[in-house]
Amino acid sequence: MVRTLKLGILSLGSMFLLTACSLGARLGLSETTPGQNLAPGEQVNFHFFTKIPNFDSGIALQAGARYQLDFVLLSSWIDGTIQRNEQDQKLDERGFANSLMPYEWMGMLRRERDYRWFELMLVQPNCKASSLQGITDLSVDEGSGSYNFVAACDGNLTLFVNDSYGFYSNNAGYANIALSRVN
Repeated sequence: MVRTLKLGILSLGSMFLLTACSLGARLGLSETTPGQNLAPGEQVNFHFFTKIPNFDSGIALQAGARYQLDFVLLSSWIDGTIQRNEQDQKLDERGFANSLMPYEWMGMLRRERDYRWFELMLVQPNCKASSLQGITDLSVDEGSGSYNFVAACDGNLTLFVNDSYGFYSNNAGYANIALSRVN
């Protein structure tokens, strides 16, 4: 009986520890493994999924270096039941206005209140405050449609859509992202 009780307590403790580690990773509280550095002119491709609250690209950016992002949506982006933005266009990396939410107060639940719902966000966990940018903050090359930005510090690039914590499971959609180092 005592041995069974000890095993039960150990099992519960293990489940709690695994859940806590998983939750920490989802909230971006855990450390990331240093990613791949890109040489000037080098490009990598990866799939980004809107369901992942902190998507580690696996790419280590270098402070002061310029980068370029190119997007190809591979499936429709959907936030719960919202499939179109305020201009009645399909959702994309620019997200949608708070006015499409059922209640105005829901805007207070967005992870980043200064940005649009479902807007693609870029951040480097090593310097969150100085690196956080929404895709609409980035300059766009008129000819190619590529987004351009400068890395704020050395560290991995993490991506997420601007949604409420706990509500990523109702997201749908993914994209192929090509990330290039310009200089």
